[in-house]
Amino acid sequence: MTIELWILITSCGLALFMSSVPMFRAMRSEWGLKAMIGNREGLPPLTGWGGRLVRAHHNLMDNLILFGFAVLAAHVVGISNEVTVFGAQVFLVSRLIHALVYTIGLSVVRTVAYLGGAVGTVMIASQLF
Repeated sequence: MTIELWILITSCGLALFMSSVPMFRAMRSEWGLKAMIGNREGLPPLTGWGGRLVRAHHNLMDNLILFGFAVLAAHVVGISNEVTVFGAQVFLVSRLIHALVYTIGLSVVRTVAYLGGAVGTVMIASQLF
């Protein structure tokens, strides 16, 4: 399995982690356990760091789709080189930073990290042409 595929799996692991441990804590602290285990109808959106975590997770999921397509397309056509590996590494590091700084509320750094992830995806996609 290529490094790019391992990084794709690791990125999926990041998304899974974000949607479980910290999300659980945020929901429990704002809504309480009883509301969490219910149908969650009529609950207010999470606020503060919990709300930022939800938005960071949604952003990761949107970008993970594009990254996944680029990685899988490169894998199908047999492309794995220094550019694709570095692009995947840039994506993963950028998305880790993005998740952290978005959740704690550092907006300028968040934007730079987002752009880094996008650049990583474009680096991989550029090798397809």
